[in-house]
Amino acid sequence: MASDVQDQLIRFPGLTDEETGAENLELRPEDLASHRRISLPFFFIWISLMAFGFIMMFSASFGESFVSSSTYVNVVDDELALNELPEALQTEVIADATAFASRQLLLGISGSLLAIGLALITPFRQLLRPGLREIVYFVITGLLLYTMLRGITSQGAQRWVAIGPIQFQSSELAKIGVVYYLSTYFFERQRQRRRQPDIGTPWEEKKQTAFKKMNLETYRDFTRPFLRILLWVVLIVLQPHLSGAIILVVLALLMFIMGKIPLRSWLRGILLHVIPIMLVLLLLAALLIPVVYNTSLPDLISDRFAHSQRRIELFRDRDSVDADGRRQIEQAEIAFGVGGMTGVGLGRSTQKLNWLAEAHNDFIFPIIGEELGLIGTLAVLLLFILFLIAGFSVASRASSLAARNIAGGFTFLIVFQAFLNMAVATSLIPATGISMPFFSAGGTANVIFAAAAALVLCVSKTGVKRNRQLVRVLDRK
Repeated sequence: MASDVQDQLIRFPGLTDEETGAENLELRPEDLASHRRISLPFFFIWISLMAFGFIMMFSASFGESFVSSSTYVNVVDDELALNELPEALQTEVIADATAFASRQLLLGISGSLLAIGLALITPFRQLLRPGLREIVYFVITGLLLYTMLRGITSQGAQRWVAIGPIQFQSSELAKIGVVYYLSTYFFERQRQRRRQPDIGTPWEEKKQTAFKKMNLETYRDFTRPFLRILLWVVLIVLQPHLSGAIILVVLALLMFIMGKIPLRSWLRGILLHVIPIMLVLLLLAALLIPVVYNTSLPDLISDRFAHSQRRIELFRDRDSVDADGRRQIEQAEIAFGVGGMTGVGLGRSTQKLNWLAEAHNDFIFPIIGEELGLIGTLAVLLLFILFLIAGFSVASRASSLAARNIAGGFTFLIVFQAFLNMAVATSLIPATGISMPFFSAGGTANVIFAAAAALVLCVSKTGVKRNRQLVRVLDRK
């Protein structure tokens, strides 16, 4: 009978033949059939977000695109004929108002098609290979180190990496890297705990090695992944990119909670490993920073994060900041107020014409409010909520811990960052410099978000569905 049952079992991605063929494995009704197609609701919601986002990004960027791409050329090549013309007619302006949008469209479509193609043809079990996980970790670590040493500096922060014509923030890769790395790592640890045999050593030997085994288990379950992600957080903070580090910490905390780490490993890891390690690191920083930077640790922190302090002061007391400091958030409020319920019309915003800075990037949400009104902003909010529901639905049907955490983690990342962007634009939280996924300008960033969405689609192929007839049969037994 056991062999008959095993013949009916579906070999899920990520599970070995020994696990799925175990004698004590129970046949669950929900395990009797599986999807091999991507989640169409998630796919269509994602495509709708990208299409809506591109339209609004083009509308918000054509003024800035026209100005930044403007060049002055002579109307004729003949120098003699050129001098005979009045000075006002000697040159003309050549500009492209679609330059930003064209780049975004090219990268968005190519990146999305590539991501979808990989999601369709890549078996999810291939993503669970420990070697691939280690490669991803060390590549991202190398990029973060390169950013700190030789990255491109803009607006006082060294956050960008340039590889040929492509420029991106390494912290964006770290966001999807933390979800992928921790999801696959905790899945592997779960499998190792299941297969850990009882060696059956004498009681005295067990007593002698109990402390060593306890520390080794805690290190593998909790401390090792904690230290690895802590390195990423430190490297991002040093850029400095405080908002990116905060998002990374939130994602890591979510993955640790969803990783099914034993409670004893949590408690021992925090009390015996994390707290002593953090105290040692703080002590070393306090001793070495005055030698390296010729300043104290509090003064260095105050200097590196002065911009964050100003943003918090603006949020707490707007009158304490000068007019230039208040301008951005006040212009965003004007955009929402002008838009009213239905907006002034698509493409008719005036705030994007050099009134509201970063109108096509971090502050695209007020432009949506101005052009499409409250209805447009609610439509954006609704689409991201539907995206969240669809992504979590994929996670709930996932066939393994890794699949569930990857789908849930990437869905949460995209929606969480979108909500943070909306909260900043509406003055609910201090400014963070966080873009809105699929809407803000930044082709490479949206390619990264497309890759995250594609991995959710890849997970959806592993989801299980109930076979109703077999459920009725099994329920009678």
